[in-house]
Amino acid sequence: MSRPPDGLQIQLTATAESVYRRCSEEADHCISNGDDRNPKVKFFRTLDDALSNCIPADPFNQKIALSGSLSNLFRFSQDNLRVCYLGHGEQRRIIVLYICQASAEENESYATFTYMVMSGKFDAAFASLGLRLPDRQGLFPSPQVN
Repeated sequence: MSRPPDGLQIQLTATAESVYRRCSEEADHCISNGDDRNPKVKFFRTLDDALSNCIPADPFNQKIALSGSLSNLFRFSQDNLRVCYLGHGEQRRIIVLYICQASAEENESYATFTYMVMSGKFDAAFASLGLRLPDRQGLFPSPQVN
């Protein structure tokens, strides 16, 4: 991942970092086998561009802000990439919480992400930015896993 502009610091949670590393390794494997047109390569390039350029260009755009209990969070979408993050403008910091590839069951991906947030998995990220935790009054049940 190249350095974002304007001194914006982008951090990845362990969850996001594991996805980033897996995608990077898969893309590298395809490239080393001469398959640079593989969808895994395209996906990783899109991810890397999103983290290095697209998100830093306008990280706090209200058009990509989530609503309700997740109103402190943002969702970036491009092609089949989804990146969910939170940030603090004055600190010039973004913490990427979740990276996923869109699928026919995209609502399941967001249900999983919502559950992760509401269960407290990312509370340390909120705390490190000094942001309020989401309202957990209507805590979501665990998504069904087939």
